[in-house]
Amino acid sequence: MSCIAEGLQLWNHLFNACSVELMSLNRKEMVTRAATSKPRFVTTVIIAWLMAKSTLSASTIKAIVYRNMMDRLACPPDYDHSEPANRVNTSLRVEMLRKAMALSNVDAYIITGEDQHQQTEMISPENDRRQLVSGFTGSSGTAVVTDKQAVLWTDGRYYLQADQQLDCQWILMKSGRDQVPEISHWLKSVLSPGDRVGADPKLVNANHWLQWRNELAGSDIWLDALPTNLVDVVWKCAKIVSPNNSTCSSRSSSSNKPSTTAYVHDIAYSGQSWQDKVDAVRNELMAQKLDAVVLTALDEIAWLLNLRGGDVPYSPLVEGYVYLSLDRIVLFIQPTKMTELIREHLNSDDCQEETICVEVRHYENVFNDLPFLTENVDSVLLPSNYAYSGGVSFAIYETIPAVKRRTSPSPLILLKATKNAIEVEGMKNAHMKDAVALCDFLSLLQEQIHEGKVQWDELKVVHTLDEYRQQQDLNRGPSFSTIAAFGPNGAVIHYRPSLETNRIIDNSSFLIIDSGGQYLDGTTDVTRTFHFGRGTQRQKEIYTRVLMGAIDLAALVFSDSMADSHIDIIARQHLYQVGLDYHHGTGHGIGSFLNVHESIQRLTKWKC
Repeated sequence: MSCIAEGLQLWNHLFNACSVELMSLNRKEMVTRAATSKPRFVTTVIIAWLMAKSTLSASTIKAIVYRNMMDRLACPPDYDHSEPANRVNTSLRVEMLRKAMALSNVDAYIITGEDQHQQTEMISPENDRRQLVSGFTGSSGTAVVTDKQAVLWTDGRYYLQADQQLDCQWILMKSGRDQVPEISHWLKSVLSPGDRVGADPKLVNANHWLQWRNELAGSDIWLDALPTNLVDVVWKCAKIVSPNNSTCSSRSSSSNKPSTTAYVHDIAYSGQSWQDKVDAVRNELMAQKLDAVVLTALDEIAWLLNLRGGDVPYSPLVEGYVYLSLDRIVLFIQPTKMTELIREHLNSDDCQEETICVEVRHYENVFNDLPFLTENVDSVLLPSNYAYSGGVSFAIYETIPAVKRRTSPSPLILLKATKNAIEVEGMKNAHMKDAVALCDFLSLLQEQIHEGKVQWDELKVVHTLDEYRQQQDLNRGPSFSTIAAFGPNGAVIHYRPSLETNRIIDNSSFLIIDSGGQYLDGTTDVTRTFHFGRGTQRQKEIYTRVLMGAIDLAALVFSDSMADSHIDIIARQHLYQVGLDYHHGTGHGIGSFLNVHESIQRLTKWKC
């Protein structure tokens, strides 16, 4: 056996003990590290030995390490496995971020997928910093970059999508699988005592921040709230040609955002005045012996004040914050979003005469004003994350003195989820109109595919179905990006067709259409699976088992004290019997002309 073969055989035995950071070391550094490090770095000796004994270059050895450590699709690409068409090369962006990290004296930087209001699923493009850095467009995931590594954590909905979109420098951590470390545990394994981890406190919910900070502190690693978002610093550098060009200007979070005004959501659709909703929230506060609450979730603010806007894709929301106490309401909002009609709606110009009114302040003043607004109260509720509700950011959390902080899920979650009679009737009407659009479209699609005279592809399905919905009364666009996935694309959960991935639709496989509409009187979300030919026996079996689970769940009678996560298994039981499962939830709550995913309901096998 050759020395290379012997070394590679030994490498395979000790592979799991190797640290990823070794990939970036040169030969001298490897030998030095092997001589001074703990046993888990013993693989360094093998790498250095291979480099010395064989003709393999350092880059080749690193490629071997890279391929084994990453276990990634087409990494590196070769003749048998070409790169996915939707893969994004973010090498330059990561390099620029590392330069910014060095200037800020941080050893690792965390980039979440949230915006300032802890939304993850529907955020505006100018707030999607994680996508800029990684190329990953899924709604759930957190990226961490160190001086040598780039890592992304995401859940089962996005394993395939992330594997396709992330370039080969990225390590993909598949959360939920055995032996996949949590972010803080992984950071402790690659950093040293005294190292600093940076993050933007406005983009991390308080629960996660406190957990990370406490876990890292146990290893003498510090989580620092940086005053400047490092991704914003390099945002405009993403397309530069020379990596040595450091003249990029910083970007503000609202610099490229189109200006759209908010508008009043008529009581004919909301079914309840904002004044009555405020009274209901205040009753909840008094029942919990609380003096005030800080609201940052945009759907809660929209519901509470009967306001809607256009700041978030697919959801009619307006960016803002609300401070609500037992005797005061303050709305923080961009002045350009306000109109005279809204001021009149909120009684904002008549606070001396009206018993209930909403003070309006500039959006950016929330961090400075909250400490003064809460001076004369004893307890302030800072909502924690629950289901689809992200809770307050750490930056908001820090504005309230520790002695006054109270944390629990927002009382508005249940109030908003409990639809009144007008909202119930509106939801029925919205679904009737939506069904008309969907049935008309499907009739056309099925007829033309069977005739074979008109070619259909995924993008054509998306555009045509969206057009059919727009013809319906009170429609205000789709409730999320329409999913049309044919054949193998159907395995990518939350797949969005693009020019690179678009497939022709025929009668050879499944077509999955997951779509919904926003109507002034309700929100819809409908998923259907079609086959315009003859499915295989295996396809029929799996389809039937999913259907059996859906029927069992719909027919289930259960105690009102039972958690939704406890009944999710009813829908999966027939799949479990043959060793199958799906890596996403089973069902969810839905808003009334609000978010398509709404707390409190969340049928999933994972705890909320």
